[in-house]
Amino acid sequence: MWRFSLLVLFISILAIPAVSYPATSVNVESGSTVYRDLDALEVMGLLPSSLLSTRPISRLEAARLLFEAQYNLQSLTGRKKERAASVIKRLERELREETDKTGAFIIKPVDRAYARFLYSGSVPHFPSINNNGDEFKEGANARAGFAFKAEAFGALSIYLNPEYRIDDGSRTELKTGYAQADIFGLEVEAGRDLLWWGPGYHGSLILSNNAEPLNLVKATSQHPFLLPWIFSRLGPVRPTIFLATLDDDRDFPNPDLFGMRLAFKPAPSFEFALSRVLLFGGEGRAGLDPGDLTSLFIAADDAEHSASVIDGDQIASVDFSYLFLNDARFIPFSSLKLYGEIGAEDSSGDTKTPTSRAYLAGVLVDEPFWLENVNLRAEWAQTARWDRLGDRAWYRHHIYTDGYTYNGRVIGHHMGPDAVDLFLRAEYRFTSGTVVGAEADFERSEVHTSNLKRRWYAADIEYQAKDNIILKAGIGNEESDEEGEGGVVGWTGLEYSF
Repeated sequence: MWRFSLLVLFISILAIPAVSYPATSVNVESGSTVYRDLDALEVMGLLPSSLLSTRPISRLEAARLLFEAQYNLQSLTGRKKERAASVIKRLERELREETDKTGAFIIKPVDRAYARFLYSGSVPHFPSINNNGDEFKEGANARAGFAFKAEAFGALSIYLNPEYRIDDGSRTELKTGYAQADIFGLEVEAGRDLLWWGPGYHGSLILSNNAEPLNLVKATSQHPFLLPWIFSRLGPVRPTIFLATLDDDRDFPNPDLFGMRLAFKPAPSFEFALSRVLLFGGEGRAGLDPGDLTSLFIAADDAEHSASVIDGDQIASVDFSYLFLNDARFIPFSSLKLYGEIGAEDSSGDTKTPTSRAYLAGVLVDEPFWLENVNLRAEWAQTARWDRLGDRAWYRHHIYTDGYTYNGRVIGHHMGPDAVDLFLRAEYRFTSGTVVGAEADFERSEVHTSNLKRRWYAADIEYQAKDNIILKAGIGNEESDEEGEGGVVGWTGLEYSF
């Protein structure tokens, strides 16, 4: 652990001269169609330098990947080339400001506006997961918001997304809001923003959008870069570090959450990353001197055991993805993406082995059985291991009894501790950008105690009405052992980009 921590610090320093000119922009917002289109180009083999498992990415980074896809498009032939060309065309429209006006001064009081409505006959569970910490209530739920964007010559960017919410009351919240600056080649961000670390589509073990955006300071390289000397064989690399302060309504108010991630791509078809977060401090805990902070950073023994005043919650993971591009006619799919994540939390005993572990595995099949424009996904995750600490394992801690949460929501995988989740989804994507999907989710929580079971079946459509107008609608049915949950849920939405 301490070697990994020092490695992140070292590579972060190397990132400083990786870019010698101002080149920062606002991030691609969570749920944007840009991510879906980049994912589609990646599984076609057009993005050999992409590191899309570390999100968000900036819009300038998305534009760089667009240029890469345009350059590699000539390597495709026939129907696959036509598919890729339609995706590239959509990205060209979406990222036209970044491709045409890089370095300019831009201010847009309303960059995009949206409105959403959801109705449920009971308290919905699945519509609230991976929803930026926003929990829908029984009955009618309405959301409306807009995004403000300002950029100054690639050196400073500001983004604000206020949202008005109506359910059992009404309120206005700042969904995300931050400033980003170029500081000697590093992209430094301060404010309120989401982080997603890992290749998972339906969840991630360490950081996801299940909880509210974090109030943080973050630093990363502006884009992936190559390390010097023989380390260049590791391929494009991108380091990320952040420090956030969590909520005050918990056992030890306002603790700190520090995270670091190293993502590599040693081959165009293979990506892997190392991640680590540590929860420490907070009101009521002992003050930390420089020696204590060093012990936390290198995960010394006294940073993970209850006898120490600096004992905190430490979680680490390794994740990977492998892309197989099929050129053989007798294999019934266009491409296959395998991905996974293995997590470990804390350690104890003389062996220093993790107290608990968690797992995630998934597969994405593009055009299965030669079905054009169709993809199938299956994703499984588990935190239900009854290890040495029993029900205190994974996302739970013997000192931080509120666990690995922010404002009551798990920061990592939405299923929470002692749980198993299986997610299935099929999509048909039209060349216009319209997507029709169907999904199912089977979740078991508190497996070794109450063994609560929930099931979800849904169908949805995202209709690209015009280049700048998206209409969304869906209907789902939820079954649950939990009293007050279950029933039919329907939703619709409109998004307009200026």
